[in-house]
Amino acid sequence: MWLVLALGCTDDVTLDDAPRDSATADCDGAAPFSLDATATTPSGVTVGFVAAVPAPPDVGDNTWTLSLDDGAGAVGGAAPRVIPWMPLHGHGLVPAEYVGVDAGDGVYDVPLFDLIMPGVWEFSVDLAPVGEAPDAATFTFCAEG
Repeated sequence: MWLVLALGCTDDVTLDDAPRDSATADCDGAAPFSLDATATTPSGVTVGFVAAVPAPPDVGDNTWTLSLDDGAGAVGGAAPRVIPWMPLHGHGLVPAEYVGVDAGDGVYDVPLFDLIMPGVWEFSVDLAPVGEAPDAATFTFCAEG
């Protein structure tokens, strides 16, 4: 006897290749993506984009290059953790976080992450070591599919 279990989201979000309008209800609350976007952590470090492929983020493979600046200059030696989360559905990705690799001069290459469905995604960039209180900047963007 075989038992088949299917899990998934059931809010009528389609996964086809048709372009999606970022003004739809699925993207309410998302900021327009821009490589000029910045967000600041509680400790005062500004997180910005150096590059993003694709731009804006989209369903499928994504890579980011981020910059960190504490107001006095570039922040080196950090290990920023990008944590994608889809609030409408209450889930993230597997793995749950993607640790940026120090490329020098306050620039960090984030490993490839695969956005699994269209809609609003929150991306926390946490600079605190694992197990410590978060020190995160958050970006909210739409993956249009």
